[in-house]
Amino acid sequence: MTEPPITVAPQEPQSAKSSQLSQIGKRLAAVAFGLLFLWLAFKDCDVNQIWTYAKGVSPVYLALLCLCVIIGHLFRAWRWKILLRPLTERKISVWNCFCAVMIGYAVNLVIPRGGEVVRLLSLSKSEDLPWAGVLPTMFIDRLLDLAVLCFIFGTCIPVLPQALLAKIPFLTLGGVLMIIGSLTMLVLLPRMADFINMILSIKKLRTLLPQKSITIAESLADQFKVGTKSLTDASSYPAIAGLSFVIWFSYWLNCYLAILAFHLQSQVSLLQTYIVFAVGSIGVLIPSPGSVGGYHYFVSQGLILSAGVNKDEALAYATVLHIMAFVVAICIPAFICVVIQSNQTKKSETAAK
Repeated sequence: MTEPPITVAPQEPQSAKSSQLSQIGKRLAAVAFGLLFLWLAFKDCDVNQIWTYAKGVSPVYLALLCLCVIIGHLFRAWRWKILLRPLTERKISVWNCFCAVMIGYAVNLVIPRGGEVVRLLSLSKSEDLPWAGVLPTMFIDRLLDLAVLCFIFGTCIPVLPQALLAKIPFLTLGGVLMIIGSLTMLVLLPRMADFINMILSIKKLRTLLPQKSITIAESLADQFKVGTKSLTDASSYPAIAGLSFVIWFSYWLNCYLAILAFHLQSQVSLLQTYIVFAVGSIGVLIPSPGSVGGYHYFVSQGLILSAGVNKDEALAYATVLHIMAFVVAICIPAFICVVIQSNQTKKSETAAK
């Protein structure tokens, strides 16, 4: 009886292993960031008091808050549709844009920034668009948000309480760096395709690279150029600017509806709510799953140091606002979007048979 041949499992390329380890490292770092800021936010607090404050909220205002979140993301989908116009002559569905946005945000709750990939693939599939063309519109979408956030934070700097600046000293420097970075990227992004083509025009480089790689890079540059046309089309500026304002106004309104839900309107003014909103938006930039930790810390510190709200109530406010705006108002619509799009796909496949 002969022995069966010994099979050796194929070795996984070293580059693939390094990439996987890098991804694992990034996710662990994101979790660590979240845990660090959660500890900073909740240390020396009374969990029972936080729960007591949370139980006393008005459900009506929480329902309005969730509705406001969904409407804000609907306006985001509308803005994205405008950014996508140069990619195709046919009409792009706001619904598909909305579904991609919501599903992407839902994935971000588990995998920080992973939702951006899902959002890209979701819309590319539902609208049959090249991902290389959709990708720069997502960069533009994020840069527009960063630019508006810089404006919001810039207008807040003169009225930020000294106690808040002393507690979080890097706020001013961070705001200045964000302004420089966002404006630089908005200027350079439309020229990215020209930069790629300039690199590809180097004769020595073309002799070193395989022709297939050169062809792919040239195609990506062409798609990138199309995807950034919205930044050079002055006719779309008013709509993009108006929708950007509405999107961020809805985010501020979320904070104020939470103030009403906690019956804090007599203690926290509209200006102080604006400060809490601006400082809390910085917390969203912390690369943790679903902005957990960073959002809790920055929002609670904003309430404590700008309006004198006690720590336990401030943390109850931050926690409830985060759960409603980042979990409930995201996951439920995302689930509905997945169900509806799946049913639409099944119907299309059945009709094609």
